[in-house]
Amino acid sequence: MVRGRRAWSWVVVVGLVLALGACSDEPQEQPEGAVQLRENLPTPVGELNLVAGNIWDESIVLSVDDGDGAAQNAGLSVGERATIKGRTFELLSIHEDMEESAPGGSGSYAWVLPVD
Repeated sequence: MVRGRRAWSWVVVVGLVLALGACSDEPQEQPEGAVQLRENLPTPVGELNLVAGNIWDESIVLSVDDGDGAAQNAGLSVGERATIKGRTFELLSIHEDMEESAPGGSGSYAWVLPVD
C-alpha cells in the first residue's frame, strides 16, 4: 500500500511540474490595438501591410508598405519604437520558433503596436 501511495504522489508531483511549466509559456496579454505578425507573412493593418522578418535575438526587421512607392523597413528590438512611412510602431515582444520548417512555415511571430 505504501508503494502505491508513493507512486501516486510522484505522478501528482510530475503533473504539477508539467502544468506549471506550461503556464510560463502562455502568451502575455497584449494592449488593445497590438497586432501579431507571423514571420515573413504580410499582415494588413488599416491601409498598410506589415511584415516582420528576421525574427531572432529579441529583434525583428519591420517592413511597412502603404502601396505608394517602395516599402520601407527598420530594425527593432523589444521595447523600441520606429517611425516608418509616417507611422510609429513599437515592438512589444517576440516568440522565436527554433523548429526547422519549410520556407514560409516558420512559427515565429512578433507583437507590434501601432502608436499613432
